[in-house]
Amino acid sequence: MVFNDDEQAKLKKNNTQAAIEHAMAGRWREAVEANKAIVDLFDGDVESWNRLGRAYMELGEYTEAKKAYRRSKELDPYNSIADRNLKRIEVLLASGAIKVVESGVQRVEPQMFIEEIGKAGVLVLGGLASREVLARVDAGDKVNLRPGPGSLFIDSINGEYLGSLETRHALRLLKLMKGGNRYSANVISSSDDKLAVIIREIYQDPSQAGQVSFPARIAAAVSKPELEEVHVEETERSRETEEPELPAEESDDDSFSDDDDDEELEV
Repeated sequence: MVFNDDEQAKLKKNNTQAAIEHAMAGRWREAVEANKAIVDLFDGDVESWNRLGRAYMELGEYTEAKKAYRRSKELDPYNSIADRNLKRIEVLLASGAIKVVESGVQRVEPQMFIEEIGKAGVLVLGGLASREVLARVDAGDKVNLRPGPGSLFIDSINGEYLGSLETRHALRLLKLMKGGNRYSANVISSSDDKLAVIIREIYQDPSQAGQVSFPARIAAAVSKPELEEVHVEETERSRETEEPELPAEESDDDSFSDDDDDEELEV
């Protein structure tokens, strides 16, 4: 079937929106089909090839993901997204990794990656797992907090150890968790030698009223991440790029560097 220019533009817009919605809901097979529909008509669309590669990676189809990212790289030799994921795929293929695709997919909630002063913070992990383990972690993945003696460990949803929080941050959160607070966490950036997570307070126990999970100094030290490969409405961009003026607040926590959280998120 031959489409005129207007019809092609409409098809691309509709399929792009569908591809993003499928990815945000964790419907990766549908995301594959939507992105394939785009590249069939618009072979030169770099973003669609990137999204197609990501969808194949989520399905554990690393050979197909590699093909998609290679095509993206051909179209844009300076494509950092393709570069990063091609390196990750090589590690996964070399280690014989098999992606466990669960029927109960995780929905990626965009608001999870927006910091709320005092309620959320981005923390860089130490004591990292092996390169092969980290290669299986993607930005956006949900992770679990596992308390230990004076430590707070970060595990994948499959129970695989990924890393641990710096002691000063771990002790603060452990105290609040012991008091009844609850937290959720997601990977915000991942590479061979770095892993950062965003931890969000999802429930504050009445006994912890007035206790701040992430003091202003910590929040001020972290820049807001961007969602990779997702078109964001201009209103959202303007809202997220305007940094609020943070009040001075005394804390026993020192600020930490934000050099490790500048990697974009893929969705």
